[in-house]
Amino acid sequence: VNVPKNLCAKIPDRVSDETAVFTVVSSISLQGVRLAKPTLGETFVVYGLGLIGLLTIQILKANGCRVLGLDISTERVEIAKMFGIEAIDLSQGADPISAGLTFSNGNGVDSVIITASTKDDSIIRNAAKMSRKRGRIVLIGVVGLKLNRSDFYDKELAFQVSCSYGPGRYDSDYEEQGNDYPIGFVRWTEKRNFEAVLELMGSGLIKTKPLISSRVSLEESPNAYDKVLTGKDIATILQYPDQVAYDVRTIPNQDATNEKQSVKINQSKIGVIGAGNFT
Repeated sequence: VNVPKNLCAKIPDRVSDETAVFTVVSSISLQGVRLAKPTLGETFVVYGLGLIGLLTIQILKANGCRVLGLDISTERVEIAKMFGIEAIDLSQGADPISAGLTFSNGNGVDSVIITASTKDDSIIRNAAKMSRKRGRIVLIGVVGLKLNRSDFYDKELAFQVSCSYGPGRYDSDYEEQGNDYPIGFVRWTEKRNFEAVLELMGSGLIKTKPLISSRVSLEESPNAYDKVLTGKDIATILQYPDQVAYDVRTIPNQDATNEKQSVKINQSKIGVIGAGNFT
């Protein structure tokens, strides 16, 4: 395995391997939260409680924010409540705008982070209507973006799309060449976001065990992916075998055992070790 240094982070001793596998996807949540610029005591709505949404609510809670989760899945709403978050099941007919306004005592929420995946434009419109004046909306997921200009204009709302897991993503100089951004100018790169979420995991502020729907062998992975894609599972752990049997063949080197072999003058011999892609 060969991974560029800026895409690696040391796993603390107190973080299990099974928890650490959530590092990258947790960093996607963290980057969205950073763009929302939460402050202690602010009210947030997380719209969509899939894997990224359930990680996002935990990070916001760790920032001292009051968080309301919205989703159409009863199961995911219950998981959010396990984390001490208020959550509403929209499949039961609840109005998301009223829910957001009630949660913020009629003031409008300080920020909405959208982690849903749908082509519907209603989510971005609902987010605008439940926000306070000069509120902040951050899109981590994928939703329809036919905005109502007056909703954003009247309140002077800020809207931003979060790009993956932080600065450095999609920059070949950073990711492949290993050229880091100076910490004094870019405090949170993707690598430093990795390190931050690992610390949150080690401190117990990000819990991943409730997010694991199943653990399957590598041979069962196609079915596992189908369940995740259809929304039946939140996260599935692929378990690799502890030992792997290899087919080993030994090819004798005839030249090495032939002591009488002579070497012609001015004739070079080249030996190649390893039959990789560059051979």
